[in-house]
Amino acid sequence: MFTIMIIAYCIFAAINLIHKNRESIKQLTAKQLILASFAYLSTVFLGVICIYYGGNWIAGQFSSRFLQSFVFILIIIITISLCQWPLRKILKRVTSGIFPKT
Repeated sequence: MFTIMIIAYCIFAAINLIHKNRESIKQLTAKQLILASFAYLSTVFLGVICIYYGGNWIAGQFSSRFLQSFVFILIIIITISLCQWPLRKILKRVTSGIFPKT
């Protein structure tokens, strides 16, 4: 049940984000929209892979449950930080500066 609630929340957040930026999205050409969507999806996919596999592998090296949790959270923060930089560069180039908004 909890998983369904999280999925519903993520879908709601995505719809809200699209609705909030609909004027900027309308300015994009079809090619820009496809490339921007691909950039977002590939960045999310890469981040999930790094967090799931890399995080579990590195956190598994520690015997303490507290250290495992701390390292896993640290890996999540580092991965999100590292994924933002190339995504911003790609979106700025692909959308001619329409996205990302500051």
